[in-house]
Amino acid sequence: MRLDGKVAIVTGACSGLGKTIATRFAAQGACVVVADINEGAIPETVKHLNTLQADALGFAIDVSKRDRVHDMMRDIVAQRGRIDILVNNAGITRYRPFPTMADEDWDLVLGIDLKGVFYCAQAASPHMVRQRYGKIVNISSSLGTGASPHYTAGSPGGSSAYASAKAAVIQLTKTLARELGPSGINVNCVAPGFFLTPLHSTTRTPEQIKEHIEVRKHAAVLNRAGRPEELADAVLFLASDQSSFITGHTLYVDGGRTDRM
Repeated sequence: MRLDGKVAIVTGACSGLGKTIATRFAAQGACVVVADINEGAIPETVKHLNTLQADALGFAIDVSKRDRVHDMMRDIVAQRGRIDILVNNAGITRYRPFPTMADEDWDLVLGIDLKGVFYCAQAASPHMVRQRYGKIVNISSSLGTGASPHYTAGSPGGSSAYASAKAAVIQLTKTLARELGPSGINVNCVAPGFFLTPLHSTTRTPEQIKEHIEVRKHAAVLNRAGRPEELADAVLFLASDQSSFITGHTLYVDGGRTDRM
């Protein structure tokens, strides 16, 4: 599933699953655009991709800022001539007990995890339409497909903002597939299950992380966490020409989540 000659944007590419996806794309010959809010981590990530003999460039970006996202897409086209692939991976969690969740937490999560996907697709798609080719892969979550039995933040609704945003990403994928399909653009979604990344430790103590791992492992029929490379391979398939007749689809990469089966 080579990506030679393709210009691929990966948001949230400096850590976790995003960095693994960017690395996989680079190994397959893509020019990778590292787009991340963590400006300090961008040079190291670009250097890492360069070691794979890949062309790479970086942009510091807050995907919840519409104008900045549109500026970035124009800059990419000015520098590399085209945009072929967009992976909307940037995301954030703010697990809070449902009864006390504040507007600040809700708005922050929805702003990045949902509006950010919309803004990036809206800004990249005109360039794809012009070339009559494009692949958009949105990253949702198993939490967007069913209610987990795990009490996040001590409340059954502790993941309500994140789960709501990720469920909306699935529906947004379908509507964008209908909108952009006549222009030769495939829009698909990946819903990961449990992959242990730095994101899991941002709001948890070491003891909570250990408990979280055990609970999440047993929520899947394969009874283990996924390997980041397994998620990257699924994204690579949907970003490649091997998936040319697939659009509007959500691919569950979750080890068989029992609360969805």
